[in-house]
Amino acid sequence: MKLKDYRIVVSENANTNELRSAAFLRDNIRLVCGKTLEIVRDTEAPVELEIAVGETNREALDDIVFERTDAAMWEYVMRMCGTRFYLTGLGTKRAPAEKYNAGVLYEDGSIGTSMAAYRFVEDILGYDFINEAYESFPENEELEIPENYAFDFTRKKLRAQEPADIEGAAMYSMNCSEDIMWNTQSLIFRTRSGKIVVMDGGQWNESDRFMRILKKVSGSEKPHVTAWIFSHMHPDHWGTYDRLCRDEEFRSQITVDNFYCNLITKEYYTELSCEKWAYFAEIRQRFLDSESTVGAKVHTVEKGDVIKVDEIEIEVLHVPEMEFAREMDINDSSVVYKLIYDGKQSIMLLGDAEYVCDMDLVNNMADKLKSDVVQIGHHGCGNVSRRCYELIGADAYIWPIGERFWYSDNGTGLNTHNTGVIRTRDFMMQLHPKKENVYLNIDDILSFPLPMPIY
Repeated sequence: MKLKDYRIVVSENANTNELRSAAFLRDNIRLVCGKTLEIVRDTEAPVELEIAVGETNREALDDIVFERTDAAMWEYVMRMCGTRFYLTGLGTKRAPAEKYNAGVLYEDGSIGTSMAAYRFVEDILGYDFINEAYESFPENEELEIPENYAFDFTRKKLRAQEPADIEGAAMYSMNCSEDIMWNTQSLIFRTRSGKIVVMDGGQWNESDRFMRILKKVSGSEKPHVTAWIFSHMHPDHWGTYDRLCRDEEFRSQITVDNFYCNLITKEYYTELSCEKWAYFAEIRQRFLDSESTVGAKVHTVEKGDVIKVDEIEIEVLHVPEMEFAREMDINDSSVVYKLIYDGKQSIMLLGDAEYVCDMDLVNNMADKLKSDVVQIGHHGCGNVSRRCYELIGADAYIWPIGERFWYSDNGTGLNTHNTGVIRTRDFMMQLHPKKENVYLNIDDILSFPLPMPIY
């Protein structure tokens, strides 16, 4: 059935996010298919070709049950049922807040419906959020919704994901499965002989999934990590290693030889940083003392150091310096590493680099930046400059990011949550990478053989 022959249905009591999702679909379908679809309330008699947006009475008509809970506000499903298409968030609708300010999410419980509408525009309409807005918009009057289409963005589905089976050397980048509105960074590298290198490891509540994946990619019920490299002191990067330090039962499942970091003075984290927090001192000390708990030898890396694990070499390009303590936030205290695989392929690991890191890299390390692959800095947020990406000159981009940030929606619309992702998308457009070489780490575990294929 052609998409232009459908109409859009919303509840008689549709809330703000449901209404704006319906309008977003209508407007984008018009651009692609050349026809403005009618939006009707579910009090009207059903017809064969409908897109049901949000929670409607059509679910009872088709004997479909979508489980909705308060905790599932950012989750959603999209699927065909016969000729009717369902697009709905899985949160419980909420009454409007009594007080508002510019920093408060518009939490009516249906933000998941908005996320689903954005995903529909990408997956079904073929819109490219990096390039199309600047170059062209797809037009296809004959476009159809794929038969038996189904997409679930739920914690249950994300928790159950498995990495691809890859023989020999490989790289894995994990997405969020718990705080799915947020970002995380968790990378695993495996050498040809099976030695394991981990970068960061992700959030505490991702650690059980991390361990399950690590067991699979290492081929061992008690994985052995040769090198654990750490970027900076934010929980979406340190959570799993902190659990290793604190949880004896979790720690009993793994061995770690070496922990590489550059944790500057306690005073930076507790007094000088704009994000100063007394608890940072506790985490810092736990990590520095982890030889006695985790059994990992702790190494404080410096610029120019090289970590070697079989055919993998990891060079340290940037470390935080106290000279800039009052200028750099915690993201800017990231260590920046460059991984070189077998002398053939280089992968720039920017961590959560922002302005201070960027200035050091561009002004002092320009001749070291050229890389084949880059992990986009700070999930695409912040201040890694276009010039830095130009000097890196990568062919492939790994983008660890959550949907809320990718669509830059904090509850009030597409591109209303300006964390810097809009700017980074603009950089990507200007750098013209092939679409096949830009990997969003949103809804699946990225699995690559090493060297990583580049198209």
